[in-house]
Amino acid sequence: MISAPVQSPFGPFFNLTGLFPEGTFAYLLLKGNRGVSPEAIEAFLALRGHGEIRVHKVDQVHSDKVVRAQDAPCEADAIVVTRPGEAARVVTADCVPLLIASPEGRAAAVHAGWRGTLSMIASRAIGEIGSDPSRLAAYIGPLIGPCCYVVDERRHEAFREAFGEAVPPRQGQEPCRLDLSALNASLLIKGGLAPGRIFREERCTSCAVELCCSYRRDGDRAGRMAAVIGLERRGCKGQ
Repeated sequence: MISAPVQSPFGPFFNLTGLFPEGTFAYLLLKGNRGVSPEAIEAFLALRGHGEIRVHKVDQVHSDKVVRAQDAPCEADAIVVTRPGEAARVVTADCVPLLIASPEGRAAAVHAGWRGTLSMIASRAIGEIGSDPSRLAAYIGPLIGPCCYVVDERRHEAFREAFGEAVPPRQGQEPCRLDLSALNASLLIKGGLAPGRIFREERCTSCAVELCCSYRRDGDRAGRMAAVIGLERRGCKGQ
């Protein structure tokens, strides 16, 4: 877990760059940021010393669709970037923000809610990156944890059918719960990533009131967090 947020004129954020291969930068903009639009994030990245970066977005629809940056914007839930000076961003407020990068200069930002997790969008993103999976690094950010994510029996059973023993059976009269972080980590491992190169955030968005946006907690008043990953322009190293 990233220990503490960094403060900036754009609001609090986690600097995730050190988790990824050289030439890749990554951030998670937390609750209280000044905006999650591509333009706002481009300004944030410029302030961080990354130079002129083009930030790509998709219209998130809880799908399993993965697209290349040149095909965005469109309806999808993951973006792959392959060119220096480009970045991908997804926004979340309980769903899974997943960032992946390879040493060969390829990176992906993935939005995985329960539908995206069930349809295994993480596996599709690995395939679209097209690098040796054992060399990839991944970050699973804050999301609604099993402490707060209670689902009905039908949804729980659908995940049991898809993920098998990775989804524990219901215990007695206890409510059905899902751990989307663990399930996405299992998809990454099944896809070939080394467990030691998967970094999982332990914060639950619903519990972390001060840091995280949560739709389940705050409804329509909830803001959005932005997960962004990109490739440095040659000669830029950020700060």
